[in-house]
Amino acid sequence: MLRQLAVSIATFMALSHSQLARAEAWFEVEVYVFERQSQTTEQWPNAPIATNTHSAIDFISPLVAQVVTPMGSAATPCTLVFDADANSHCAEQLNADGTTVDNFSSDGTSAPAAIGTAPAAINTVATEYRYPSTIPSEIGNNNTANASSGADALLLSSSQGQFASIISSLSRERGNRSLLHMTWQQPMRSKSGAVPIHLFAGKDFSGTYHFDGRKIAQQALNEPMLNADGTPMPMPTVSPVWELDGTLNIYLNHYLYIETALNLRKEGRKLMAVENTDLATVTTPQPKVMTPYLMAIPLEQNRRVKSEEIHYLDHPEMGMVIQIRKMAQPSNPVGQDAGVAQTVQY
Repeated sequence: MLRQLAVSIATFMALSHSQLARAEAWFEVEVYVFERQSQTTEQWPNAPIATNTHSAIDFISPLVAQVVTPMGSAATPCTLVFDADANSHCAEQLNADGTTVDNFSSDGTSAPAAIGTAPAAINTVATEYRYPSTIPSEIGNNNTANASSGADALLLSSSQGQFASIISSLSRERGNRSLLHMTWQQPMRSKSGAVPIHLFAGKDFSGTYHFDGRKIAQQALNEPMLNADGTPMPMPTVSPVWELDGTLNIYLNHYLYIETALNLRKEGRKLMAVENTDLATVTTPQPKVMTPYLMAIPLEQNRRVKSEEIHYLDHPEMGMVIQIRKMAQPSNPVGQDAGVAQTVQY
């Protein structure tokens, strides 16, 4: 009986040790996303696929955007899921590494960060960003940093990428246009513990279209909203509607898996009923006409992959090239077994 108990304890300890090693295994990830022109007749969904980015790691905002006035009062945590009638504003709280958290603080201030520089520490302030009208396709860290075991994913500089020849080749093909290229290092965890990366790029359509694709009426753009006393209301902050937006999640379940939830937005036309605010005719069927519309083209896949191999996610309107590379494991924090992260091979 005691022998059996000892064997059980030893097995449990070995499994725990193996799981810890897996949780600490780091890989380098490189991603390139491009748009492609096609003559496909495929019908796309009427609405963008759901993407939950409020808890995703955001490498891009601290590099391309400018931090503006922090929110001065407590706010309810929100996600980048926009309502159908407007491009809602969603303030996010950021850690120093650009990751978002769910708790908001009602005090503290923060000076604007220069474009291209990650904010030093905004742990207690709900912030918002002022974005450029277009996101550059090449995203890279301007500062040199080393990954550490137990930390979050780390963005690398553009020079550390290895896709130069692939990008050059694809860019020469007619109809292809680069949207996003970035490289980072991250620990590989189980699906329940993995943190997705927020990917967004290209043009911001929020000045012309609602998030759901409807064209913003010119009257709404020109006429300010008024308070009860007739004074103009401040213009609300509008969340961007990016040409490419969504998440990439990479996790470990005996094998490596990549899971994409991306929307590519393209201007087009759609047969829609004419909007009519006349209550007398609200029950009368409205005629349908071809109307400008912002299409939402999904790239939603879940694929098992192998490290070191270059994988291509094909799509009629876009493509993604991704490689997950083995790397030297980062140094362990003080007090952690330095040999643990080296015991599992992938």
